[in-house]
Amino acid sequence: MTRGILVAAFLMVGRRSLDASIRLYALQNVFVAALAFALADGSVHLLVAGALLFVVKGIAIPWFLLVVLERLDVSHEIESYLAVAPSLLVGGLLVALAYRLGQGFVLAGALLPEAVPVALALLLLGMLIMSTRRKAVTQVIGFLTLENGVFLLALAESHGLPLFIELGVAIDTFAAVVLAGILMFRLKGVFGHVDTSRMRDLRG
Repeated sequence: MTRGILVAAFLMVGRRSLDASIRLYALQNVFVAALAFALADGSVHLLVAGALLFVVKGIAIPWFLLVVLERLDVSHEIESYLAVAPSLLVGGLLVALAYRLGQGFVLAGALLPEAVPVALALLLLGMLIMSTRRKAVTQVIGFLTLENGVFLLALAESHGLPLFIELGVAIDTFAAVVLAGILMFRLKGVFGHVDTSRMRDLRG
């Protein structure tokens, strides 16, 4: 399952379709939720965390992003500062770096030590997506991928965060995506686009 999580995140780096990126993000969350269920071993905490992850981040957030994308009436093609080949090259180097450094982040008694490099790779790939994409929608997806890396790291090192924190994070994440959607509608209404790179033109 950890390989599935990593492959889904890596494929997002080379996608040129917003719809495909959102669906890959949903698939990424299905794998993470399945991993939480597999590690639960009767733990109510991990069962609830996995269910929250599946419902909120595997279904609700991707559905909301697809609705926002449709209603924004913008091109579904991803606009990036890097072409596909350089993006995949940089992404591959970041994954290699995560695996090279990952063992140094494994704590004694880690629940799933092999998932630690994958979690670090998600953090790095999320930052790559955020920094190289021009549209606000894809930057939101990059942030959500980064956030998945944090969750996976907590899951791999222990049994995840305390349940009330998991609940708060799930609610906050969904609220942040909703607010980002509202902001994108405002950007589209005022400027006629959701290309954040063009915001530089507003500097005095």
